[in-house]
Amino acid sequence: MENEGERENNFVVSFSALRKDVVNVLDFMERLKNEKGQNAVGMADEIEELKSMLAFICTYGQLSHCDLEEFDDEMGDDSRKEVENLLQQILDDVDNNVRCKYNMDHVLPSLMDNIDECTTSCHHSTSSAMMTDEQLNFLLLNLHFLFMYLAEQVFPLVTQYEILQKVCGNIRDFHGLSLNGYVERKIVEYVLPQLQHMAEKIGIFLWDDLTKKTLKSSSYLIYP
Repeated sequence: MENEGERENNFVVSFSALRKDVVNVLDFMERLKNEKGQNAVGMADEIEELKSMLAFICTYGQLSHCDLEEFDDEMGDDSRKEVENLLQQILDDVDNNVRCKYNMDHVLPSLMDNIDECTTSCHHSTSSAMMTDEQLNFLLLNLHFLFMYLAEQVFPLVTQYEILQKVCGNIRDFHGLSLNGYVERKIVEYVLPQLQHMAEKIGIFLWDDLTKKTLKSSSYLIYP
């Protein structure tokens, strides 16, 4: 039987693999714009919906230690199926040669397997461990995208999403200064836990705000 340390390590490994798959999928969708004969414009809605679902799953996988209400329901099979259906729908409209070029026939099952691994193990992560620079940057990137998507596509009249999008962007910009060496490391070591705490609080606010609505948060993210 796994102990807490082993479960935590398994989650870290599976989430790292998931993050790699997500980056590959996002890179593939961005490169579609430059592939001849591929109607990336016609897939724009599906691509944005898929991005929002991936950002949602990654964000709350990272924040699984925050004792989120309705966590199992919101991160369950429905979210996974939405990702799989959206990505398959996009791939069905892509030329086979392009799919092979970016190895998407391998990425899709790998992505699904790693989502399964994360969503079944992430609720075992009960401690708020200090994030690495890379992990914090990934969290801020996904939060920024979620607020942007909500502000532009779902709730354009709700100003709090636009405000929090800018807040996440500003935090990420400051964090970027430290990554690029523009801020002394001693200052970074002092500020980094506070930046993580702010990001966690913003993520919890978004979760609570969405799950208080009558529809599931994942549905809100996909369907205006």
